[in-house]
Amino acid sequence: MAQRLVNTYASWWQRRWRGEIPHHELPARAEASDPFPSVDLELSLSTLLRKLPPRQRAVVVLRYFEDLRVEETARVLGSPPGTVKQQTAKALGRLRAELAAAPSLVDGTKEHARHL
Repeated sequence: MAQRLVNTYASWWQRRWRGEIPHHELPARAEASDPFPSVDLELSLSTLLRKLPPRQRAVVVLRYFEDLRVEETARVLGSPPGTVKQQTAKALGRLRAELAAAPSLVDGTKEHARHL
């Protein structure tokens, strides 16, 4: 019985939360900028993706959002790898053209377009 009490006390002491140590200084606050730039970028990209033909949209989504290789994308779509490469090139070209022609899109989207 005494051993149970010792074990219970020891396990209670090990699990006990020691608490936080208060400091006089608060951590630095985040900048007061737009908290939703990624949401704007996502909405802009989804609008542009909807303008693509279904096959090109599928290739872009599988390649860049699902991060599949050309061969994996070809297997999923049931087409040769050359067709996937061709559709990817056409889709990216079309997206670049849409981004260049759309000044109302988010500036971050235009910055992202340089990497496409």
